[in-house]
Amino acid sequence: MKKYKIIVLFLAILFLGCQSPKKNHDFIFFKWSLHECYYLKFNSTDTLYIINTFPIKQTSYTILNKEEKEKIQGTLDGISFPKETEYVNSGIDDGVTYAFSLKNGKQLKKLTIHGDMGPDRFWLFGKSLEDIKNQNSFTRINKKFDLKSIDEMVIVPAIFIEK
Repeated sequence: MKKYKIIVLFLAILFLGCQSPKKNHDFIFFKWSLHECYYLKFNSTDTLYIINTFPIKQTSYTILNKEEKEKIQGTLDGISFPKETEYVNSGIDDGVTYAFSLKNGKQLKKLTIHGDMGPDRFWLFGKSLEDIKNQNSFTRINKKFDLKSIDEMVIVPAIFIEK
């Protein structure tokens, strides 16, 4: 009987050790429209940061519930970025712009979509991030983030960007 317990324990440890480790994402989402301009920052924890630049310049955070965290984490684990890094309809000046910057280790993936251009999966992901933002209340903090990698991707009027 003792032999079977050892075998079961060994198999359980082996099984748990074989599970692939969760990816640690350093993810920044950017939204710009005529009505608002902000960044969302997520790094595989339960904290979501928002860096508003318009109409009110401030940084805040919220603690995500388990479902919200898993929704973002799951999407980042499975989403594939297209080879093209920019889909911009230059004929639309007042549309919505989304930008995505995802860093896993040394690999950095970027995408900017605007107007009605770009992969649908990213429009849907952007909308789901907006929904999560709108369903949470945020607490102000004094924290600065390096947003250079995503700022390079979008052209936004200077009044919207906090320097």
